[in-house]
Amino acid sequence: MTEPAPGPDGRLAPQPGRWTKQSAGATFAAVAAFAVTRDATFGLFRRTLPGWAYTSTVLASLAASVVAYGLAVWWIRRLP
Repeated sequence: MTEPAPGPDGRLAPQPGRWTKQSAGATFAAVAAFAVTRDATFGLFRRTLPGWAYTSTVLASLAASVVAYGLAVWWIRRLP
């Protein structure tokens, strides 16, 4: 199998199922944001919403990870 030819801007076209540095960096940022948000919010939600502590912690962590992933992809694409 031959390697794909670079486009006019010198970059290779993304291929489905290919793990790139861009997607790896963005995924790391999303996982880190999830872990930090989970650790920071669980104590608060456990005191304020005892019945919904786990659900609200996961929802807040997922929201933070989605934002972090989007910001990381945007920032990494701007790099030369």
